[in-house]
Amino acid sequence: MSNRQAKSLEHRVTELVKCAQRRNIRETVVAGTLIAVFTFIIAYDIYRQPEDTLSIIGSGVVILALLLNITVIWWKLYIPKSELSAFPPTQFPDKWKHHLTHQAHMLRLVWLWYLLPLFLGTFIYLLSVYDAYFVVPLLIIVAVFAGVWRSNLKAAKQIERDCDAWFGNSRTV
Repeated sequence: MSNRQAKSLEHRVTELVKCAQRRNIRETVVAGTLIAVFTFIIAYDIYRQPEDTLSIIGSGVVILALLLNITVIWWKLYIPKSELSAFPPTQFPDKWKHHLTHQAHMLRLVWLWYLLPLFLGTFIYLLSVYDAYFVVPLLIIVAVFAGVWRSNLKAAKQIERDCDAWFGNSRTV
């Protein structure tokens, strides 16, 4: 590998790591904000309408789902910047191929660890808030979740293409 190709590979991997870190921070800020909102909703429901247990349960499930999401984001999808200097991609291609393959795999499973728990909590909450008229908000939530799922699948495919282009076509598991 020429020096120019090595610098290009290092730059590409660095940009991907920065992008993943920005995503992690963005998702954590949004989740933290939603946790605060749903905590307020629970406190309000307990204070004003303690008999509305469905709203409290739905909000609680949303909060637990968001905590799960934050945990997965920082435990499974986090790549420290220090790994770029400790394990340069040109010298440790298998390690970086594994990182990228793992990122793509987790993004493909976003429906399981991210969307399903969040959808369940949101559905329960909408049932309590809108009673029989929750269909329109539910359809909006389904559309948003489908968009998030599709966006993550696109990102996973792009990561896999980049990984194959940068490190070869054989897959690391």
